[in-house]
Amino acid sequence: MVIFYLLSGIVLALFLEHLLGLLWARFNWSDPVLIEGLDWKVSTLVGYAAAVALALGAYFHPRTDALSIDVASELMKVTWPTWTETKASTMAVVVASLVAAVILFCIDTAAYNLMVEWLPTVWGKL
Repeated sequence: MVIFYLLSGIVLALFLEHLLGLLWARFNWSDPVLIEGLDWKVSTLVGYAAAVALALGAYFHPRTDALSIDVASELMKVTWPTWTETKASTMAVVVASLVAAVILFCIDTAAYNLMVEWLPTVWGKL
């Protein structure tokens, strides 16, 4: 569970870093480099600080903790498919997609011929 919060915090930090960098640039706010070697700007540190605060807040919040435990226990109850079942299901999806593509191609070709070739010919003879 701790790993989930850690990974979520990292993803949130990267997202907020880019989002706040764009906002700083959009509003022409000064965004000087604070840590030269890492190229960390004010927006970067604000994004990282917000992500750490949100991750810690979620981790220590009782309702979030209870929900995390419930989700983890439900995931342990799931019967995951075997590799053979996964391959069979994947092949079924690929075949169904190809069949649908062929059907749509036929319908599209017929509609194109109807609208571009057959109807103008019929209207021209009337």
